[in-house]
Amino acid sequence: MPEFQGNRLLPEPVPSAQPSPVLRGVPTPERYGSAVEEGIPLDEYVAALRRYAWLIVAAVLLSMGFVWYKLQRQVPQYAAASSVRLVNAREEMAGDIAPGQVQDAQGWYTDPILSQIQLLRSRAVAAEVVDSLGLRLRPTSPGFPRSAIRSIHVSPGAPSGDTVSFTFRADRVEARMRGRAVAAAYGQPLDLGAVAVTFGGRPVGVPTATFQVINHQEAVLGALGAMNVSQVEMTNHITIQYVADDPVLAQQGANAFAAAFRDVSMRSAQTLSRRRRQFVEEQLRQTDGLLLVAQRQLSDFRRGVRAFSPREKFRVTEEGLAGFRLQRQDLLSEKQIYDQMARGLASGSGRESTEQVAALAASPEVSANAGIAALYTTLLRYQGDRDSLTTGRWSRAASNPDVQQLDSLITTYRGRLMRAVEARSDALAARIAVLDQVMSEDAASITELPEAEADEMRLSREVETLQKLVDDLRREQQEARIDEAVQAGQVDIVDLAMDPGAVIDPGTKRRLLFALLIGLMLGAGGALVLDRLNTAISRREDVETAMRAPVVAVIPRLGEPPRAASRLGKAKLLGRGGEPERTEQLVAVNDVQSAGSQAYRKLRTHLMFAQHGMPMRTLLVTSPGASEGKTTVTANLAATFAQQGLRVCVIDADLRRARLHGVYGLPRAPGLTEVLLGEVPLDEALRPSKVDKLHVLAAGRLVPHVSELLGGPGMGRLMRVLSGVYDLVVVDTPPVLAAADAEILGAQSDALLMVVRAGQTERHSAQHAAEQLRAVGARIVGIVLNDPDQKIGGHEKYAYYYDSYTDEVEADRA
Repeated sequence: MPEFQGNRLLPEPVPSAQPSPVLRGVPTPERYGSAVEEGIPLDEYVAALRRYAWLIVAAVLLSMGFVWYKLQRQVPQYAAASSVRLVNAREEMAGDIAPGQVQDAQGWYTDPILSQIQLLRSRAVAAEVVDSLGLRLRPTSPGFPRSAIRSIHVSPGAPSGDTVSFTFRADRVEARMRGRAVAAAYGQPLDLGAVAVTFGGRPVGVPTATFQVINHQEAVLGALGAMNVSQVEMTNHITIQYVADDPVLAQQGANAFAAAFRDVSMRSAQTLSRRRRQFVEEQLRQTDGLLLVAQRQLSDFRRGVRAFSPREKFRVTEEGLAGFRLQRQDLLSEKQIYDQMARGLASGSGRESTEQVAALAASPEVSANAGIAALYTTLLRYQGDRDSLTTGRWSRAASNPDVQQLDSLITTYRGRLMRAVEARSDALAARIAVLDQVMSEDAASITELPEAEADEMRLSREVETLQKLVDDLRREQQEARIDEAVQAGQVDIVDLAMDPGAVIDPGTKRRLLFALLIGLMLGAGGALVLDRLNTAISRREDVETAMRAPVVAVIPRLGEPPRAASRLGKAKLLGRGGEPERTEQLVAVNDVQSAGSQAYRKLRTHLMFAQHGMPMRTLLVTSPGASEGKTTVTANLAATFAQQGLRVCVIDADLRRARLHGVYGLPRAPGLTEVLLGEVPLDEALRPSKVDKLHVLAAGRLVPHVSELLGGPGMGRLMRVLSGVYDLVVVDTPPVLAAADAEILGAQSDALLMVVRAGQTERHSAQHAAEQLRAVGARIVGIVLNDPDQKIGGHEKYAYYYDSYTDEVEADRA
């Protein structure tokens, strides 16, 4: 302890073998005035997520809770499925009379099954389902058993929005709609005019029910939304699934869609056949009229044959020959088409021959022949069935009986088609020969026959031609009538829907997982947004950018109870009266192996071994605002310097809110106030602490005009006296923005250490405080980032190392 005379401090002798260490402050690098790179490193993102972990947890809980609530409130859904098969039943029933499928140039790229699926999804089919099941009448509350309803009929004129209330008695059911009340026994219809309902029995546990009439379009869209269609792979089977909140309704919906699909397909085919019949009948009427006119002309000619001149006979004969030439050219072109088709069929089933035959079959000359077109359509169908069996994942070998049967049918129909084509070619050749003969005879008759005979021959041929056309049209009419009479479409119902029984899984796991992901994304996004909007310091870069000074230390959480390794030091921390001192925040002494204690030692090392700057004997510790941990930093930093062997004096210059004496477990008075006022000698105010070579000058009593007292000449003389005796004088001052004391003392100190608290100190406050200190000439040697709430992170990974070391020390001592 130094010796004093009056109020003057006399230094104690220093051994020459131990030179006094020299501390050097760290200058402010120029780089802290430059711009900081844009963006946030990945570790800062992680730190931001940790700071707002509560928000992420809340977002996840809210998201999953909402989804769970919706799942619990969701009405159970049932699904039933029926199966249909697409066939050409009309062709099978009518044989070769039924016309084959007519395809144009674009028809080769159309999938017939997908076309039928689109028909199944049409509003026309859904409208039939709505009318057959009475889906326009919907219960206002879900859960009404559909099994109790036998039939529902809603007239097209029923206005939407009307409600029908039912009361179920033991022997009857009562209904009321628009003031009209009716009653009927179970099994009997309740006719309310626009609505007629028949209940098969009394629903269990439902005394009353209310139904509402909805718009027809809304009912159609609802039915389409509840229906799903899928094609069974590599087949012509279609599965129709219907989803509803009642198992009976799901079954009825799937069966109703299958039946409506079959009926619509049948009516569509019949409509096409009817239009064809009507067209043929119209052509037949016109041709009959032309035939009557030609017959009348022939009769009149025969009566007045003498009225013709030789010139007229010659002209008529020449016109007949010209017509025969044109007819012969048409027949020859048609014969060439059939010859090419026959050669293509004879060349085999190669790709080029198949495409050639398909192109010829699409020509008007071939498609007009119903027999050949029917044979070709049958051949295409068998070839398509064979391709379905021999290709794909479940393809079958050529030795398969089904494949061999299809090969046999393909060969048979190919032969039949080839013979039909050859027969047609032979018939055309015969007609050409006949025309050649007739033309030869006509050419000879020009000079041989009288003019009257030539005219009569022309008229006779015209009558014969028209008569033949009439016969063909009558045959076409008969075929169209037979085709129209066939009561079958392209849809065959294979399986009707069964009772679904089990409830459809609403995808609870999938939805909860999705809710978890959404909650994580929303929480993480909100955390990052809040972190960006937060103006408080949370990163080292924030401090260095705002204050243009380096962060020399990051102090983690302090104030935790000392570990077992420091139990042996408790006796040293006891006061003279046997009571423990109030030194919970003095971790540099209490828990020397903690992460906080090591952080203060790193701070001490940084200040001691800096290679640049001016010599430093007085160090001022302050902060921009209150409650940022400057007093704790002052006390622990001074203790670490003393533990290094330096003679340290720590002064509590925060006279308004003095706390340093409590950290060391000393009384507040007498202290700095009494020394500056000359009331107490310095040797009485200076008190030794329980840390060797560390003396404390407490604040003393609170007096008015604190700034004037600290800014007076007495404080300057005191600082010079103490810096001459001690290796380091550490001064704890009030916050910069709270009072002018820090600025006054900062101008008198060698260096200044600023303490900021992560998550609390505002960026602009820290920047303003640094600017004020630099304005009075204070040298800021560094920034201590106090992080008691782990706003920055990165300390806990070192705590394991120190804890393990402490446990090993305790084990060795035991």
